[in-house]
Amino acid sequence: MIIDRDLRCLTIRADLIGLRLALRNLIDNALKFSAHVPQPRLAIGSEVQNHRVRLWVKDNGIGFDMRDYDRIFAIFQRLHPQESYPGSGVGLAIVRKAIERMGGRVWAESTPGAGAIFYAEIPHGITPISSVVD
Repeated sequence: MIIDRDLRCLTIRADLIGLRLALRNLIDNALKFSAHVPQPRLAIGSEVQNHRVRLWVKDNGIGFDMRDYDRIFAIFQRLHPQESYPGSGVGLAIVRKAIERMGGRVWAESTPGAGAIFYAEIPHGITPISSVVD
């Protein structure tokens, strides 16, 4: 597994627990869905644009069809059989809820067989702070 990072924003003012949950679920999914490709690769990045911090997790795994986009952030929605890729179907719903609670949004882009990139964007330094993540 190759892991790349492009962290242009190193300090984020956010809910520590919510951000940790969101990133953990995005990274876990990237690892799970790229585990069987010949040379798995994961990229994690951040940047600040227009007073917002954009985080992303990208993989070169199996990807998904964008026609299924409306289902991926819904609770208990799975695109693949449990036998092929274990999980409860709640991970991306947790991501969406955690990021939305911080005043942000999530979205994804993907092509089947070419991996996926998931974005989480939250306000930078203007929302109430329960924790600062360095």
